[in-house]
Amino acid sequence: MNDAEIRQIYKKTLDNYNLAKQSLIVKINERKIKMDSAISNVIPGYDSNKLKFGSYDKDKFAVVFVDIRGSTKRAMRLGAEKTFLSMHAFLTAMIAVVEFHNGYVVEIMGDGLMVLFGGRNAEPKLNEERTIQKAGLCGNDMIIVLEKVVNVILASDGIPWKIDCGVGVTYGDVIVTKIGTAGTYDVKAFGECINQASKFSSKSNRNSVRVSKYVRHHWPKGKGGTVSFSGNDQDGYLLTKK
Repeated sequence: MNDAEIRQIYKKTLDNYNLAKQSLIVKINERKIKMDSAISNVIPGYDSNKLKFGSYDKDKFAVVFVDIRGSTKRAMRLGAEKTFLSMHAFLTAMIAVVEFHNGYVVEIMGDGLMVLFGGRNAEPKLNEERTIQKAGLCGNDMIIVLEKVVNVILASDGIPWKIDCGVGVTYGDVIVTKIGTAGTYDVKAFGECINQASKFSSKSNRNSVRVSKYVRHHWPKGKGGTVSFSGNDQDGYLLTKK
C-alpha cells in the first residue's frame, strides 16, 4: 500500500468520521428495521437465501482478526461520545483496508473485525499461497493505516489517547452454516483457524501481526515484498514486512 492509497483511505475515513460527528449534534429520527432478512450475508459464495437452516458446508479460508487493545479501559476514560467517534475512525479505516485487498468483512464485533479471504468461489488466480499472502498483507496494512490515518484523525480532533490493536492471521477449514429463525437469521462461520486467529489477535504485541505456522510455511517466496517471521508454533509468528 503506497502513500497515495493511504491518502485515499484517510479521506474516506475522515469523511465518515465527520458524518459521525454531525450525528452527535443532529437529532436522528427513529427508523424501523425490517427483521425478515439476514443480519449478515457476506461470506463469499454463500447466499443466505439459498442455504437451509442447519446447513453444513466446509470450505477453506484465510482468516484475519483485528481488535483494539484495552478498549474497555479506553472507553471508560474517554466517555461515550469520544468512544463513538473513535470507533467510526477505526472501523471505517480497517474496512477500507479490507476492501483494498478484496477481502470480506464477515463480523464487526464492537472493537474489531473478522475478515475472510479465499474460499472455493474465490477468483481463479487466488490460489492458497496467494490467499494467505493477501490476508497477511491486509493485516500489515491495517497497522500502517492505524498509525497514519486513524490516530492522526483522532489527535487532530483533540482525542489524544491513541488506538493500539493486534492482528491475527490463519488459514484452514471453515464450516459455514445458516442459524436463526425464519424472521431473523445469520450465516456464520466456525472453525479452529477462526479461534486461532482470534487468539493470535489478542496475543499479538501492540500494533503487530501474528500468523499461524501454516501461514508462515505457505507464504509465497519473492512476491509482494520481503517479509520475516519470528516466534513459535504455539504463540504464532510475528510478521514483519521489510
